[in-house]
Amino acid sequence: MRPLRWRDALVIGAWRYTGEYAFYDLGRGQMVGIRLFNPLMRALGFAGFYAVDDETGALAGVFSFIRHGAEIVEIGLAMRPTLTGQGQGLAFVQAGMVFGRAQYAPKRFSLLVATFNRRAQVVYERAGFAVDEMTTRSERGRKVEYLKMSRPAD
Repeated sequence: MRPLRWRDALVIGAWRYTGEYAFYDLGRGQMVGIRLFNPLMRALGFAGFYAVDDETGALAGVFSFIRHGAEIVEIGLAMRPTLTGQGQGLAFVQAGMVFGRAQYAPKRFSLLVATFNRRAQVVYERAGFAVDEMTTRSERGRKVEYLKMSRPAD
């Protein structure tokens, strides 16, 4: 993993997922905003966005780590659309947790996953996450249900 670069933000902003997973499409504007504020957020120790390269050096995904108090780090992640659904999710999540432990030393990891995304829920459960609660947020003009999941960081 490495800090998110401008080029990464533009590429991720152009990623398009199929079917119901199009919900996760990010615009270039949103990714440019994230890249713009990433150095400040990292310097303050509040959050960080990191690119993940595959073995060929191509951009494979992105992780975000957002600190909630002294003990909890919330993970966000996205894999390149051409890599999803191929059984690589668990290794991807585990690699993110290894990096997150080293960078942020949390006691717990948390994450949010849309309730319709059963594929991701299975990966997170296999990574040791358990459902804490369900919550609803307004996203792009509609209400979306999420599961808040967490696990010990060790």
